[in-house]
Amino acid sequence: MLERVYSRASILAIEERVIGGNPKIAFDLMKRAGSAAYRVMLEEFPGARRVQVLCGSGNNAGDGYVLAALAEADAKATGKHIEVLRVGKEPTSHQAAWEAYEMAKEAGVSMIEVEETNGIVFEADLVVDALLGTGVTGALRPNFAEAIQAINASPARILALDLPSGMNPDTGSAEGVIVQADATVSFIGAKRGMVTGGGKAATGKLVVDRLGLTDADYDAHPGHQQFRWEDVKSRLPRLEADAHKHQFGHLMVIGGDFGMGGAAIMAAQSALRVGTGLVSLMTRPEHIAPALAVCPEVMAIGVSGDPQEFLDMQKPNALVIGPGLGDGDWGRRLLRAVSELDVPILADGSALSLMGTHLGAPRVNKPNRLAVITPHPGEAARLLGRAGADVSQDRFKAAASLSQKMGAVTLLKGAGSLIAAASSDDSTISICAEGNPGMATAGSGDVLAGIIGGLLAQGRSAMDATLCGACLHAAAGDIAARDLGQRSLNATDILARLPELLKDLD
Repeated sequence: MLERVYSRASILAIEERVIGGNPKIAFDLMKRAGSAAYRVMLEEFPGARRVQVLCGSGNNAGDGYVLAALAEADAKATGKHIEVLRVGKEPTSHQAAWEAYEMAKEAGVSMIEVEETNGIVFEADLVVDALLGTGVTGALRPNFAEAIQAINASPARILALDLPSGMNPDTGSAEGVIVQADATVSFIGAKRGMVTGGGKAATGKLVVDRLGLTDADYDAHPGHQQFRWEDVKSRLPRLEADAHKHQFGHLMVIGGDFGMGGAAIMAAQSALRVGTGLVSLMTRPEHIAPALAVCPEVMAIGVSGDPQEFLDMQKPNALVIGPGLGDGDWGRRLLRAVSELDVPILADGSALSLMGTHLGAPRVNKPNRLAVITPHPGEAARLLGRAGADVSQDRFKAAASLSQKMGAVTLLKGAGSLIAAASSDDSTISICAEGNPGMATAGSGDVLAGIIGGLLAQGRSAMDATLCGACLHAAAGDIAARDLGQRSLNATDILARLPELLKDLD
């Protein structure tokens, strides 16, 4: 199981519990942090000869001073040249950081005070970011913003200590600029903003060091769990020897307006691949022949007029609506008709756009009906009546707000997809820890919707279906990227890797 991630408040509370106001313990913890950072520097950047450590004036700077002192002591053996650049005053207001500063001076570390941050030029193979740490949640002072811009403009590799400077630890965003690190070593626990959205990109490779803390130190602060496919696959049942198709549910997929038939077809194929017993596809009549050519196992239904008679006949166990549905009259009629069905519904893609822009509060939002929504940030923004940038600025808050507004399990897609239980707050959100940028391709979300819908039809709870489906989809995307590369990845490549991951369950 991966390490949990924490809010800023939780990290501060854990630190307070461990330190208990004892300055000796505070400095000991800082020395452990600097030692951990130095180990990561040697492991991740072994070829770096000239290292410049950029320090501010707080405790994050103290971690940097310890690293610099250790590196200076080993300089003859490692062949490294160490230099500290200090932005702001000496860390006199933080006792532990001051002791670390004195430790670096005694070790003979070269220190330069940066009086003019505009136009700093780094001359190093590696820049260590020990500028700000977790203390910044608002706008940066100009000198710090200029220093961060200079770090990002440098050709040097970048190692961030605790988290990239400028990043809000809870959201991963910032009011200004963020250090774009190649790697980050995070102390005590990873901060939740580092594992999703833009924060994930700015963090680079994430290394967590608990600094010797015990499990008991975290008891009052469970944090957010990160999940991989290996962690959740046991939640899916094994097949019994006397199994028959009706035990594995009937899923109906609705979508595929003109020019978008492939979306609904891929969703139906994905549902079959995860073991759904029966899959119906309700789409435009023009898409029936291509659907059956690609996937003869699907029960394809062509609808151009009133869909109600077809819906009354099918009696599915769950329903996916949205892949390729479109925002025209055809899609609106189908969405209204679906609201009369008493089955768990997953809404994706165009269905979410219709809910957010045309139909107001969704009529399907009734008990046991709207079970799961799978928006990307743009769809989430429309549902919440916000700008898309607002969603990206705080993905945890957006996922929780959606789950409360819609009364459904919410999967907010993107780097580090977030899963919020129905009507939950942002303290219990789970994170999918797999996936890669190549999955940001047309049809990937349709495959995901089919996977989750298929698991819903098989009787999995909305939360289990979403968590298992998200992790399975992400893991399949990682296998496809390994085989084909991220740039060449197509949605059907993800679909094709599902059997490789599911065969172990047999």
